[in-house]
Amino acid sequence: MPLTAPRAERQDLGEPHVLTAAELFVRQAFRRPAEGTAVPEPVVALLGPKGSGKSAALKTISAACGGTLVHARLDFQDAQVADPISAVAYVSFLLARHWDNLPRDPAFHRVGLSLLALNETLPQDRDAARAHVLQLVGSYLHQDDDHAVADMAGEAVKFALSLSGIGAQVPGPAVQQVLSSGISALLRLTNRRRRSVRQALKWFSGLLEGAGTIDSLIELSQRNSDPVPHVLNAFLTDLSRSADQWTTPVRRCDCLAPHGQDVPHEHAWALLIDNVDATPAGREFLSAFVRARQNRLPERDPLLIVAAMDRWSSAWGHWWREPWRTKADCPGKRPIPLLSQADFKQWTHHLAATADRGGSPTRAWYPVWLDPPGPEVLHNLAPTPPDGWEPAVFDEFVRRLSGGLPAAAQEIGRRAGEPPVDAKPLARSLLFQPHNGITLWERALTSFLPRPLLADPLPIVVPQAVAVGVRLGQPGQSPGLDPAVFPDANDILRALRENLWVSTFAARPSRLWPVAAPEREHPAALHPWLLACLLAGLHAQSAADRHPVGMTWAEVFRRMANTCAEPTGETEDKARRLYYALACDNFTHVVDELVTEFAKTGHPRWVRLVDQITRAPCRRPAVEPTDHSVAELVPDGQPGRESAEAAITSIVARLWLYHDPHTVPSPAHDQRISKNFTRLAGNYAAGDDTDALTDAAAQFGGR
Repeated sequence: MPLTAPRAERQDLGEPHVLTAAELFVRQAFRRPAEGTAVPEPVVALLGPKGSGKSAALKTISAACGGTLVHARLDFQDAQVADPISAVAYVSFLLARHWDNLPRDPAFHRVGLSLLALNETLPQDRDAARAHVLQLVGSYLHQDDDHAVADMAGEAVKFALSLSGIGAQVPGPAVQQVLSSGISALLRLTNRRRRSVRQALKWFSGLLEGAGTIDSLIELSQRNSDPVPHVLNAFLTDLSRSADQWTTPVRRCDCLAPHGQDVPHEHAWALLIDNVDATPAGREFLSAFVRARQNRLPERDPLLIVAAMDRWSSAWGHWWREPWRTKADCPGKRPIPLLSQADFKQWTHHLAATADRGGSPTRAWYPVWLDPPGPEVLHNLAPTPPDGWEPAVFDEFVRRLSGGLPAAAQEIGRRAGEPPVDAKPLARSLLFQPHNGITLWERALTSFLPRPLLADPLPIVVPQAVAVGVRLGQPGQSPGLDPAVFPDANDILRALRENLWVSTFAARPSRLWPVAAPEREHPAALHPWLLACLLAGLHAQSAADRHPVGMTWAEVFRRMANTCAEPTGETEDKARRLYYALACDNFTHVVDELVTEFAKTGHPRWVRLVDQITRAPCRRPAVEPTDHSVAELVPDGQPGRESAEAAITSIVARLWLYHDPHTVPSPAHDQRISKNFTRLAGNYAAGDDTDALTDAAAQFGGR
């Protein structure tokens, strides 16, 4: 599932190819100076909420590396990587293969010897232990080459599965036999066998202070301390020696060179890790890896890690701006780049800026955000249904409702292709469409909401989560949600932020934003897909039998409006009160207030007020066609109504409906909005300052 980042093109057989974000990342972030660098490789945290396409991006990176750039893929949902030691063994097997640009295959003899010690009960006597280890190593090295590993991937899986739990105790005889076969294969996966293994034996002499090689192996075998640091140190040293001994000649390279000047260079090696948050083993492995690398500095290894992660770590916030904060919130922190924009230069700048904290392991992380998918990706996930939709309209509907989340687009595509089973108006939205007894909004919330939030039933969770999400979109700041009404609001916000559902990347600025707030960075928002499902759930619960402790749509927004009942003196106070009034369906009252404001407020401020207020939640688009809603809100032929009032009523109605993702903007409604802004500027504006109104009209013209 490629994620399109239309920033660069290449020519293949005469046809332009738009590079995906993942391909751009490989071309920009893997390039290293030919003379080498002292800068340690980063651990890239590839961020995005669940279902955003991180697994697909890792597959694309792997495909871009091909058989030339050294890399391996690791998935912590797979059974063979149950702990850090089994993960190291698995990756060692995958890396110890032939690569087109390496004259000799990487060797992981130190890892093999570490696993050998863990697989055996070595005697405490040094001479006896030495004799036993040398006997085993000799038998492995002198096995016939006819026993070479044929199925590398299969051997890696079988070997890693057998290693599960080896760090805690010596395995039984049956498992030992399987492991012996795997260790033998790992030690023999190179044509530099004997000399490399003998060098590896000498390396163990420095593993413990003042201890010899066999003492180190005995230490591992007896498990007197945690063996994970030993194994990871062996792994990193094997990587360093493999990269140092052999150069990386570049025959043909598609790297994007700085300033277009292609010069001789090398490439980082890569470990692509998926589903880090699926089990505790993922974070445990990465934490142990970072510590092991930190302890080896200034010695360097070539491994660039890209780890797909669904959750933010508070430790990164020491250096990087949290995804839900703007530059104004944290002016001294570095912003998180998109994957398509991340490169090694940004990483070196981060290290230089934090050099005074060189001993902190949290500096090792380089968080990047996965780019949203392009329209062709969403179209492939949700093709136009055979009946009832224009292709362009359906594509825009999918983009708006899914918020660019690939997993959501796929679900929308499935439901859109199914025949409706309910002819009631409530079923107009696909979110209300049942499948196997469960509606799409229910399925989405149970799949995407953070696990801790599902401890309570949805009728309890949904109203509070709606309040949290809607408050993020309200104008300005206000007192927090009343804990007596929304007792779990703070916990919900914390969970949504940590799980990356609240971010500035999720914000979808309105079309009036360039006019209403041209110099401001859009604040963070709840992801449109999750908010749409929460609002659908609140609407459905309001229409159904009420849960004993649940709240209806009207109750939620009436109680939120109560926090704005008393004027605070802030400039955003009126906007907040009208925002919640509109959410409570008090459309006529809001229009009347805006008509009054138009007569006494400067036009830039008035346009901003309209933009802020019309972002309020609207439940009409999910249950009735847009034209029907417009006809109800803006009836024709009302006697006594001024032209300015009619224009403002039409603008507010359409902008309010446009805010909901179920409403697909149309040229007809765009023209009406543009025309009404132009009417206000031409005939009803006091004074000559009409630029804000004409600029607002231009935002909806020429579509």
